[in-house]
Parts: sequence; structure tokens; C-alpha cells
Amino acid sequence: MITYRLATPSDNQQLLELTSGAGMDGEIALRIDRHPDFFRLLKLRGESRVFVAVDNGTIIGSVCVSLQQVFVGGQIFPVQYIGDLRVATTFRNNGIGLQLCNEAADYVLSKGTDLVFLTVSKGNTKPFTFFKNRPHIPDFESIGSFNIHQFVGKKRRAFHPAHTLESTSSSEELIQFLNSHSSKYQLGSVITAEKLEGVDSFVVRQNKKIIAAMCLIDTMEFKQNVVTRLSTKLKYLLSGINSIYKISGVSRMPLVNQPVRMMYIKYLAAKSGEKELVRLMINHARNIVYDKSYSFVSFGLHEKDAMNKYFSGMLKLTFNSVGMLLSVQNNKQLVETVNMCIPFKYYSLV
Repeated sequence: MITYRLATPSDNQQLLELTSGAGMDGEIALRIDRHPDFFRLLKLRGESRVFVAVDNGTIIGSVCVSLQQVFVGGQIFPVQYIGDLRVATTFRNNGIGLQLCNEAADYVLSKGTDLVFLTVSKGNTKPFTFFKNRPHIPDFESIGSFNIHQFVGKKRRAFHPAHTLESTSSSEELIQFLNSHSSKYQLGSVITAEKLEGVDSFVVRQNKKIIAAMCLIDTMEFKQNVVTRLSTKLKYLLSGINSIYKISGVSRMPLVNQPVRMMYIKYLAAKSGEKELVRLMINHARNIVYDKSYSFVSFGLHEKDAMNKYFSGMLKLTFNSVGMLLSVQNNKQLVETVNMCIPFKYYSLV
């Protein structure tokens, strides 16, 4: 008999095994490992709950719900982010995923949170059944695509004729600068000192005031993307880069069945969105990646974000996901506010 319950720390090993057994298809087929602590990533996302399906003591499915504080229309709102929906291959198409969705939905409703957000791979046409057949609760609505840019590491040092980047620690000034930027987005994260723990922060100053900032995080100690298959086109492209990487000044590319060594840009902001400052920060991150013998630095942006246009000429791979949002209270105006403007990057990047 299959039962459903909240996960506990003692479930860590089984959750790691379930996660490693699931993968994502595409030009690059991936599986995401979470060794050694499945729960570590969730702690970075916010207050989280993991619901599991259990068959004779074995975990065969999971779904996670994480609470975030975000900006909508410049005001702070709670949003529940739903992710990590997985069912073991041999148990699929038996209604287990549907019941896990019901468990997550019941939890969300019990907390009284209005906004619920999730992301799916672009092209995913499966129905979203989290709130199926629940009176007065609408379906999830697409808020557009997110471009996940994977910038290749670069040996050459970043340079700007008028500005330099300096390393810095978390401070009230930095938090205020980042929140000023984040609040201009819809679903922009409310940034706190806790969210800057474990990140490397860099700023550009003018007249002693911050005019640009970037926060980098290395998740290799608790999240690893492992390439399981490459399309023929990408196989030749990555092989070509690897054949000349020692003389080309760019990072070595990942191999099949090996973790993709990369860092993530958690936050990036520049006063007035100045293109050259943004490029300076991205190139600095690329140089750090190269020095660490990593392959990529990842940065996610909504498709409507003008910053996407700043990256011409930079060696990168770009993948897409789709953001899905609903208002439990059917607040159409709130959802419309998000849709009319530019949503923040998607939350699974941390």
C-alpha cells in the first residue's frame, strides 16, 4: 500500500537515490544529484516542506514546497514555490504524481498563501494538477519563458576603462542596493542577510557609493548537474571547444556522465542597467569560473528582460523554462500585474 507523508532528515539517502534516478530530456539530457544533503538546497530556497510517497518503506516519489518573500508591484507578498516533483520510473502513470500534487496543494491552502509558482521545461504540455477540481481556484497561467544563460569560463581578466570590481562582505548598503533593483521586478526576491550567506559578493563603486553588484554561489557541494546524453550537434560543439581550450582561453566543457562544474549568479544589479557594467560583472564571473577549472557560470533572466541583449558576442549556451503562476484567491489583477511587467529569474537556481 502506498502512503504519503512529510519527509524527515532520516529520508536523506532515499531522496538522493530518487533524485539521481530521475532525469530531464533535451539537447542536453541531465540528471540532478543533491549529494550529500538533499535538504541543503531547500534551506537556501526558504522555509520548505518535502512530501513523499512511500511503498513498503521505500520512497518512490516526492514534491517540495518552499516559501519565498517576493515583490509584486513594489509590495512584499509571500509565494509558495513548488519543485522537485518526481516519481520513480517503475511507479509512473499510477496516480502517484497526482496524489503528491494534492498533498502539496492541501499544504499551500492550509498556510493561506495566495501566490503559487512553479517552472517547467519549455514544451512541457503535461497538465498542472495541483489544484484540480478545487472550486473557485483557477488553473496555473504562463508568465513567459526564462532564458538560462550558461556562460563559458574565460581566462582573460575582466576590464572596464573607468570602473573596477571589488570583493565585499554582506552589508546593509549592499542589501538595500540589491533590494532596490529586485523590487522593480515582479516576483523579485526580498533579499536579506541570510540570503547572502555562502555567496561571494562583488561591487562597483562611484564616489564611494555602490552602482553595481553581483553575488556568486557555488552549489557543487550540494547540487550537481550530471550530463547523461548530448545531441549530436552539441557533442561536436563541445568536443571542438575541448580540442582547443588550452590555447583558446576558455574553460573545458563537461563530459557525459560527469557533473557539470559551474557557479550561479544569484543576484546581479547595475544602476540604470548600464550595459558595460553588466558585462564587466559577467566577465568577472567567467574569469572566476575559469580559474576554478569550472565550465560555466549560470544566470537566469526572463525573456522580456532587456539585459538579455547585453550578452552578444559572449560564448554561452542558453536553455529555456516556462514560469507558471496562480492566485489561490483568483486575484486576477495580481497575476496580471506580474504578467504585464518583467518577472524575476526563476527560483530553482536558488
